[in-house]
Amino acid sequence: MIKIIGLDIGEKRVGVALSEDKRFAFPLKTVAAENIADEISSLAKSGGIEIIVAGLPRNIDGTLGFQADRIKAFVNEHLEKYLNIIEYIDETATSIEAENIMKREGKDPRKNPELIDAYAAKIILEDYLREKGVQEKDKNVF
Repeated sequence: MIKIIGLDIGEKRVGVALSEDKRFAFPLKTVAAENIADEISSLAKSGGIEIIVAGLPRNIDGTLGFQADRIKAFVNEHLEKYLNIIEYIDETATSIEAENIMKREGKDPRKNPELIDAYAAKIILEDYLREKGVQEKDKNVF
């Protein structure tokens, strides 16, 4: 089964989300940053990966800054094998949105900080799917 992977790349952890049908995205897990290449390799072995979507933070004025450069360097260093299928999308405020979703689901972000990264990766992936016209925005979310 072909997969699209979403990544929320942090300095210590990387949130991973998955879409197997190009319509729905699910938070998969959070892994230590140094283990992300092994995790992506494992996901690739269990089925093809079509696209890896990595979130890039923007400055308040909309430009890419130091953090975006850091993420691109991380991707080049740790995921060089997959550079031909990596795409980037704006990830501004995804962690805040992830915390809000967790709270609505009854999960305390303070007690589950590792889940924030996986949920942020899900949001990154959903935004990508919507941007590409694959997924419609859920009109029932309030």
